[in-house]
Amino acid sequence: MEENILNALKTFGLTDYEAKVYYAVCVSETSSATDLSKLSKVPRARIYDILSTLARKGWVNILEERPVRYKPTNFNIIKKKLEEEENKLKKAKTEILEEIEAHSKKDKDVISEAAQELISGKEDVLKLIKTFISKAKSEITLNYVSTFLLDKLIPDLEYAKRKKIKIKIILSSNQKVPALRTLKKISEVNRGIKEPTHGNLLVDKKYYANLFETKDNIHAVAIYYKKCIFCLSAWLNREWEESRKI
Repeated sequence: MEENILNALKTFGLTDYEAKVYYAVCVSETSSATDLSKLSKVPRARIYDILSTLARKGWVNILEERPVRYKPTNFNIIKKKLEEEENKLKKAKTEILEEIEAHSKKDKDVISEAAQELISGKEDVLKLIKTFISKAKSEITLNYVSTFLLDKLIPDLEYAKRKKIKIKIILSSNQKVPALRTLKKISEVNRGIKEPTHGNLLVDKKYYANLFETKDNIHAVAIYYKKCIFCLSAWLNREWEESRKI
C-alpha cells in the first residue's frame, strides 16, 4: 500500500487499521469483509469492527447484500469531510497560538514557527504525551484532558510516581472519571471551576503541549520555546491555585 496515502489518512483522524481498510475499500471499489481483510492485511477478527467504525464515521457505505459488501462513500462527501477536518485543524491552531501569544506579549523576542509543532491524530498525540512524561524528573501537570487520555496514561503516571515524581491533575467541572480512585493514589487531583476549550501538559517546565480534543480526534501543539513555557508555567500554577481539591 502507498505509505504516503495511509499517513495522510491518519493525519485526518483515522487509526492505522482504519486507514488500511479504507484504502482497501477504495482500491476494490466494492468488496466483502473477507476480501478486505486479505487486501488490507488487517486481522479478520478486527475487520468487521473497523468497517463498522468507518461506516459510522461516514467513510464507507454498507450494502445490504448477502454476503454484506462495502464501498467507499461518495467522493463529494469525503471531500467535504476532509475540508471540514482541515478547517478544524486551522481553527484549533489559531486558537492555541492566540492564547500562547496572549501570555507572551511582554516577551520582546519573536516566537519562531520552528519552536512549535502541530501533531494530529490520537495515536501520534498519545505518543507525544507519553514521550514528554517519560522525560519527567520532578513534576508533571495535566490540566483538563479527557477521560480517554487519562485512562491511556495511567501506566505511565504510575511509573512516574514510582520515580518520586510529583503529579498534579485538574479535571473539568463536570468530568466523570471511572479511574478516579486510581488517579488519586498516584497524583494530586483537583477539579476546575470551568469547562476549558483545550487541555495542557507541562513536564518539569521544559516540555509543554496544548491538547485540543474533539469527539473523534485529538490535536496537539507542542511548544519548545523556553521563555514561552516559563510564562505558561506561571499561568498553570494559577489554574491549580484556583481549582479545588477532590
